[in-house]
Amino acid sequence: MGMREAYESGGTFGDVAAGQRPHEFHSVAALQPYRLLEGLAARAVHGERVTLAVVDLAPGLVMAAHRHVNEQVGIVVRGAMDFTVGGETRRRATGDMWVIPAGVPHDVRVGDEGCTVVECFSPPRGDWDALPRLDPAPGDWPL
Repeated sequence: MGMREAYESGGTFGDVAAGQRPHEFHSVAALQPYRLLEGLAARAVHGERVTLAVVDLAPGLVMAAHRHVNEQVGIVVRGAMDFTVGGETRRRATGDMWVIPAGVPHDVRVGDEGCTVVECFSPPRGDWDALPRLDPAPGDWPL
């Protein structure tokens, strides 16, 4: 069965086995954010193979160069930031996207209005489990 037929008729793509975890539904405003740094809060859900996070970055925030074992894919949904990945700096604004392979250094300088990004990490960000958590709140996006 082709992809179009599977979408139209409810078929299966490839050899699919059910995951080991039950499904989940969440609302961004109800999630308890991880406090990654002062001025950096991530509202995240974790699957077996991926973390999806809505991340609010405060105006003027500077995140030092760092790297991790997770591939990172994201999009800016509010504001702008200067993003340096592997030594290349680009201004990223609403609608701009990126892909950062695992182990590649990257850093961020946020603009005066702050910034919100939606990012996906694989494997999941298990390292965030040890971070402080904030009280659930809607955050800066959606407006």
